[in-house]
Amino acid sequence: MKNGNWPEDQLKKPGLQMRSVWAMGTPKTVEKKFGKHPTQKPEDLLKRIVLASTNKGDLILDPFTGSSTTGIAAYLLGRHFIGVDTEPKYLDVSIKRFEELDRNLKNKFAQKV
Repeated sequence: MKNGNWPEDQLKKPGLQMRSVWAMGTPKTVEKKFGKHPTQKPEDLLKRIVLASTNKGDLILDPFTGSSTTGIAAYLLGRHFIGVDTEPKYLDVSIKRFEELDRNLKNKFAQKV
């Protein structure tokens, strides 16, 4: 990790260990807009994990996806994602989060055109 290079990670300083990811705190209010999972992690934390452990185009499997924070991070960073969970209420939260992300990205693209 010390010599890793992840330009998208604003916290990582070249040649230094990564700062404690737990200093990132809890999920932001917007990340819990459609409900939250009891063990939901901050999106910034999952982005760092995805950057440090995968490459663009890789497939990420999360067999306990909960509210799909890993999936959101994967999608935003150009990775493919498969999420599995047995709780329908958390899968509903996941679907709503991905639908909103899709709407936001389409709106952003439409504004540029």
